[in-house]
Amino acid sequence: MAKPHHLFLLLLLLCATLEFSSSSPSDHLYNVGELVPLFVNKVGPFNNPSETYEYYDLPFCTPDPIVRKKESLGEVLNGDRLSNALYEFKFRVDKIDETLCQKNLTIDQIATFKRAINRDFYFQFYLDDLPLWGFIGKLEEDGWTPGGGGPNYYLFTHVQFDVLYNGNRIIQVNAFGDPNRAADITKDVGVDVKFTYSVIWNATKVRFENRMDRYLRASLMPVHQQVHWFSFVNSIVIILLLIGLLALLYMRHLRSDLKKYSNANEEDNEVGWKSLQHGDVFRPPPNSSLLFAVVGTGTQLLILLCVLLFLALIGTLYPYNRGGLLNWLVLLYALSSVFAGYTAASFHGLFAENGWVILYIIPQERQKCYTFNVIFNYL
Repeated sequence: MAKPHHLFLLLLLLCATLEFSSSSPSDHLYNVGELVPLFVNKVGPFNNPSETYEYYDLPFCTPDPIVRKKESLGEVLNGDRLSNALYEFKFRVDKIDETLCQKNLTIDQIATFKRAINRDFYFQFYLDDLPLWGFIGKLEEDGWTPGGGGPNYYLFTHVQFDVLYNGNRIIQVNAFGDPNRAADITKDVGVDVKFTYSVIWNATKVRFENRMDRYLRASLMPVHQQVHWFSFVNSIVIILLLIGLLALLYMRHLRSDLKKYSNANEEDNEVGWKSLQHGDVFRPPPNSSLLFAVVGTGTQLLILLCVLLFLALIGTLYPYNRGGLLNWLVLLYALSSVFAGYTAASFHGLFAENGWVILYIIPQERQKCYTFNVIFNYL
């Protein structure tokens, strides 16, 4: 029979094994020295975020081979192009001036970089599913040269990554191009460039559940976050005044009819505007098919919007959830089409002159089917 202290040691060993095996990129848990996945994504002009290109379209240091990550439908529609990189991140292990590669940039490659810098190109990476951005270079106007010299182009060859962690999880990451270690590529000549990077790890008290809050705050300007109470109250007052004005106009025009209906019998109520309304309420409108299609589509979009807001409320959708919004948008649009068809068909059956048309198929002997069209008038 095992002794009690042996059982206790076995239990501690089992807990340690479970803790070690639970560290993986899927649950965002890492041990010290464990590799953290990083993917390069895309580059594009800062003033036009919808225009993006693959990261390796620019002549950066490329791994051999380039392995592209399998993407979901939402990521493809969002323009993401995740690939592996030469950058190496080990959890809580600092790296200073690590060499990425050394390249001899040709004249064509320098021209490509100059066009990108001239348009304020930025790059986007993903470290542990956290997005990070940085500029690839800077442009400086040469104002000291007599006669107004052209601009100077500088390529950032050193990138510093600042990573914040809490326990065994990554909370925040930032990337900075070092302007003091930039290569001058102003002249159209070949240049030898050495690409380097540094990784600095620091502890933070921010919880893992709140690590996406900074992206939500960054996506909204501080001016937009303020509640403009004056505009809000002003809108409410205007709406109330318009409702009161419309109610007053209706009461003045319909006062005589309302008095007549309150004093007359039920048989005498079908006079005046009420009789006209009763005659028009079930009359098929012109272009009814187009109207029914618009009503069905509006119902579909309303349901789609309500479900998306509910998913955002419960935390399923959050800012920079890579491809999540577009995935749900396509899925819900396809599912909500059932409600669009049902709504359009219901209104068509209510207002159409011929009512519903039902197709019955009655099997007979000798594998023959006879089809009958039965038309029911809607009552």
